[in-house]
Amino acid sequence: MADISRIVIKSSSGYCCYDEAYNDKIIITEDAVSYEYIPAVESETNPKRKWKYKTNSPLFRKWFEEIQAMIPGILEKENDLICTDVGGIEFIITYSDKTKVKEMYWVPIDYFSDLFAVIKEIVPETEYTPAVLLTSDDYDEKE
Repeated sequence: MADISRIVIKSSSGYCCYDEAYNDKIIITEDAVSYEYIPAVESETNPKRKWKYKTNSPLFRKWFEEIQAMIPGILEKENDLICTDVGGIEFIITYSDKTKVKEMYWVPIDYFSDLFAVIKEIVPETEYTPAVLLTSDDYDEKE
């Protein structure tokens, strides 16, 4: 099988008030990470966000290879779970031979917490953690 060359993970807010609804996606390649967050209603407290970082760092490449190695396990997960009050999480995987695999999951984000913990390592410190990657580990236990 060809190597993974591009990983796109899309999500949406799921069941919530319209003012807080959003769609977002993170795109990861061997030398770049980008993110786009599009709220249903843009406001001062819920602005549109978009960023991209490109690098030739060997550390970034190491993280990409670790993420790349985890993807087959994600695609092999049972896709028979369904939650009606969460937004969908879609994986679009592009291989070096240009083939694509798309898989949609209607599950809580914590279903992918191991993978998302690794992806968070490549998010620049100057940016907020992408909404698509937020798991229960990102919230204060006091809440």
